[in-house]
Amino acid sequence: MISPYRGIYAEAAYWNQLNPKQRTLHILEALSRRHLNWVYAGLSAAAAMNLEYTWTLLKDDAVYVVSGPGRQAHTRAQTTPVFVSSDRFCTVRYVLGETTVSVLTTTPARTLVDCALRYPFRVVLGMFDSALRRRLTDADAIIDECDRVRADCGPVFRLLHYADARSENGGESLCRATLIDSGFAVPELQREFTDPDNAWHSRRVDFVWHTDDGRTIVLEYDGMRKYVDPSMTKRRDIQQVVSDEKTRDDMLLRAGVTTVVHATYDDVVTPGALWSKLMDARVPRTDAIPFYEHE
Repeated sequence: MISPYRGIYAEAAYWNQLNPKQRTLHILEALSRRHLNWVYAGLSAAAAMNLEYTWTLLKDDAVYVVSGPGRQAHTRAQTTPVFVSSDRFCTVRYVLGETTVSVLTTTPARTLVDCALRYPFRVVLGMFDSALRRRLTDADAIIDECDRVRADCGPVFRLLHYADARSENGGESLCRATLIDSGFAVPELQREFTDPDNAWHSRRVDFVWHTDDGRTIVLEYDGMRKYVDPSMTKRRDIQQVVSDEKTRDDMLLRAGVTTVVHATYDDVVTPGALWSKLMDARVPRTDAIPFYEHE
């Protein structure tokens, strides 16, 4: 047995096979049975809502609980209090195995604001993208929450400026945030190209830039699951997956694309790797710095 949180125990074999987000959800479920009035905030609320972010954020093992007027202050070593003056909370339900769990959390808008003020832009953009894609909240509600927070909400407005519900997953959001932080122009998302040799054949790409000199550059984010997950490879071997990728690239070139760039998760998280690929492809730059972008 292991104890991931004071007073909570789990079988080591079962616990070790869980990913960081699943571990967080189990801890919230156990705590919710012991503390019925606890309201989870920040990253804990984001996990319960299944907002998309990198699991590296969960390395601190902290549980974020609302504190404020009329609420007990949480001083336990593994519990981080988040001051919230309002009592606008919501019930979030998620599934663990065959059990549906209900926990109290801050609203989606407040959860996004708290995470935006605590974590870097590049790892929070996926939360904003996924919340907007699933229509959990909207820009007006997020701005309203900023009025209730005694803090500089500049990071929140920057995230709202770049958030895009068309982003299909957290990996694409992380990739887009990384290239924005690296000073590259914001790409168009989910553009569809039609094969000139076969009007019935089309291909939707992740990112595309149209340059002033007439070039069209496509960036495809290829998560590693594409090569190893049977549900995504459709039982094909890696050689066939790579061959199919080249066939798609050839179609894009026939459709007028000048350059096709492929980036993996490792490219995105390795300093300079994605930057080098985009520079080699001559992707337009804004020469931005992380807090002041140009249109």
